[in-house]
Amino acid sequence: MIRSPWWGSGLSQPHHREADSRDAGLAAVEFALIVPLIVMLLFAVITAGTAAAGQLSLQAAARDGARSESVEPTSGCTTAIDQLAGSTATVGDITCSTTMACPGERNQIDISAQRLISIPILGDRTVALSASASYECLSD
Repeated sequence: MIRSPWWGSGLSQPHHREADSRDAGLAAVEFALIVPLIVMLLFAVITAGTAAAGQLSLQAAARDGARSESVEPTSGCTTAIDQLAGSTATVGDITCSTTMACPGERNQIDISAQRLISIPILGDRTVALSASASYECLSD
């Protein structure tokens, strides 16, 4: 019996030589069960991040398109689509429409996109992204 001076009661310390080999196998099983869940969670976070980057690019393109439309009529969608083509974020199939209220108040640009994302185990899904922006018309 091993007595420890650090423990006030002097109880014996158990000796687990056989339990150590069983625990190693249990740790391997737990690792095998948890790793696929962690990998799937990692892929979900990366996919959500790329979709959010696409949404931000779409919003920036709508804002720049509305600004361009206020200066030169009928140039808003062209400017927005050109900006999205040069962007590193993938947004998918783009639809653009403008509402021109110039001269007068504000012009409006609406951009929408359907983006295909692939989620492990769940498969492919389509995410709808949309953005709109308006800009005050510049008077001549």
